[in-house]
Amino acid sequence: MSLLDDFAHKCILMEKKRTPDGAGGYITAWEEGAEFLNYQSLDTSMEARKAEKEGVTSVYSALVNQSVPIEYNDYFRDTETGITYRVTSNPEEKAAPRSAGSTIKALKFFTAERKELPK
Repeated sequence: MSLLDDFAHKCILMEKKRTPDGAGGYITAWEEGAEFLNYQSLDTSMEARKAEKEGVTSVYSALVNQSVPIEYNDYFRDTETGITYRVTSNPEEKAAPRSAGSTIKALKFFTAERKELPK
């Protein structure tokens, strides 16, 4: 058991699906996708507080396994709370430091905000 397990949230990626509405337009629906563990916390840094003043609701710092197919602007839902989040940074840009242990090296970092799914 890892110390990280205390912070784990089961989450699920939300996949956008567009289907024709029969009248020349499209209907957007959201379906559940890949399930993953997310280690996240509310970011209370000065940078996060500045973003909140500029209109971002709440900024969260998150870590997920390198294999999780999550990208900038993706949506995911916490399966326990039902809260939906939007990824606000590119997870591929933030790698663990070389000095990090093997558990940490297997993770990637990103920021997210609480946000409802768009219609």
